Amino acid sequence: MKRLARSALLVLSIALCACGRESAPAPAANADALPQPAASEVSAESNAFTVEITLSPAARERLATQHESLIASADYFGYPSAQAQAQHVPGSENPWLTLHRAQIELEGAQLDGTPTARFPAVTFDTKPLAWTDAPDAPQVNINVYSGRRSSPDNLLECGMFQGTLAVASRAPIRLSCSLIAEASR
Repeated sequence: MKRLARSALLVLSIALCACGRESAPAPAANADALPQPAASEVSAESNAFTVEITLSPAARERLATQHESLIASADYFGYPSAQAQAQHVPGSENPWLTLHRAQIELEGAQLDGTPTARFPAVTFDTKPLAWTDAPDAPQVNINVYSGRRSSPDNLLECGMFQGTLAVASRAPIRLSCSLIAEASR
């Protein structure tokens, strides 16, 4: 318990030193930009979230007839703090620090009704989290795309979500998908 309290104080003091953040586009995969993992971790017991995906009739038909899957991807990140940038922490030259990545693939019967991806709670390493401007409020970016089993290209045009993990875990995230061909009409 004392170790957790010390970790929380460290995270809070770093957050108080942070000056602001630059606005940035959605994070791309950048696992190489992460600092080496620390021995201690921060667990957020209630940060699990659900993504409910609504498919257009044409998208549902195409996925079924082509035996295509659906992938929901979550990139957990934080904006680098001013201190991280000043100390040239690896990855702080980017607009975000990647904290964790996860994806869930849905196929077959999982695509019936409203396809639902359930992301379990994650535990963050305190070291990269402490280098963000808001260690107590990690961000998540959620995207949905086809599994590329029947085509080398993504078949779907889907909505996306980007916000704090706390907001994502409050209620199901609802994203709609249609075929890219439908969107261009």
